[in-house]
Amino acid sequence: MSIAVRFPDGSVRAVPGHLRQIDDPPKEPPSFEQVPLHCDSRWIYYRSGKSWFARPRSGHVTPFCPPVDEWWRSIRAMADDEPLPETRWESAA
Repeated sequence: MSIAVRFPDGSVRAVPGHLRQIDDPPKEPPSFEQVPLHCDSRWIYYRSGKSWFARPRSGHVTPFCPPVDEWWRSIRAMADDEPLPETRWESAA
């Protein structure tokens, strides 16, 4: 499901959305509304009246943990930057 969102340049784009429960009355069926998913790291979505708008996110996204070196980096023969040793085959004759 997608929902129409107006972006700062004036364009309206279809953004992935989902249903969110608004209320849970005891004797009636619950009400739902369609809202955009915040799946794009460049934009944050907000509602003004009945319309949805996008604005650029501020700040930086940083990883929670430092990247781990790949396991094969410790094996010299698997290094990409070193040339492979040359092997010479000599005939037995």
